[in-house]
Amino acid sequence: MQTPEESRKRLAMAIIEYLDKAVADSLISTDGAESLEIAKQCISDAFELDLEDDAETKALSLKPFSLDKVFDVYMATQAKLESSSNTAGSSTDKAPVDATPTTNTASGPSDEDRMRADAFKAEGNSFVTQKNYKNAIDAYTRAIDLVSDTAVYYGNRAAAYSQNGEYEKAVADAKQALKIDPSYSKGYSRLGLAHYGLGQYKEAADAYTDGLALDPGNKGMLESLESAKSKLDASSVSDRAASPASPAAQSAAGSGGGFDLASLMSNPALMNMAQSMMANGGLESLMSNPSVSRMAENFRNT
Repeated sequence: MQTPEESRKRLAMAIIEYLDKAVADSLISTDGAESLEIAKQCISDAFELDLEDDAETKALSLKPFSLDKVFDVYMATQAKLESSSNTAGSSTDKAPVDATPTTNTASGPSDEDRMRADAFKAEGNSFVTQKNYKNAIDAYTRAIDLVSDTAVYYGNRAAAYSQNGEYEKAVADAKQALKIDPSYSKGYSRLGLAHYGLGQYKEAADAYTDGLALDPGNKGMLESLESAKSKLDASSVSDRAASPASPAAQSAAGSGGGFDLASLMSNPALMNMAQSMMANGGLESLMSNPSVSRMAENFRNT
């Protein structure tokens, strides 16, 4: 993954390459070409680019693409987004952009397909802001059809599935995103949300915990983890309350909520002890004990 500084340098290089292309294609006058040479120098100085270093320029170059082609893709996507927005809610159920891969290479999707996939992702994000989750899912699916090795596409589709109530599919997408990139913290957030929607609070809490290990300061996941734990605790209390009493507790409760007299009277050892106490005057002595006397009185009153 590129650092922000590398991204800025690549963009600066793309601008310089476009200026070179404009001069080569004679899109501007001779005077204009001289001005662009000055502009190129200013850009390279500002972004600390060494245009004499072939290795650096090659590493930062967008070739075979150019900034004007990227811009054309962006404008085409925006136009289709506007068209989709105008027809949303009518007969348009699919994201209206072709997602047929342009090339198939042994090393994976082409650069052009990756650019188109990013455009589909942007389109899906736009549909999400409109709460048009079905079209968002379609757009993310088209991005995945073009480029299936990017965790973000699966993560975004998982979020859209959850918003659309399709939690099982959201779980599958979130897991695929994490399979592609185990360090993708949002994948755990998407997985937690999907499990939560299915009422699987332990799995949701586990997912949020794993996500927070990667992104400890994420307030959204912290709050979601507390919510999942709260639901899990409430579910545990409910399960304990609904579980049947133990045999010992049921015996102690008896039919009247007190002692099970029938069980006591049928116990041979207890009956022998009682008969022995009666023969030796022990029962009279026992009943003279105030505590035992009160216990017997309470028993009679039940």
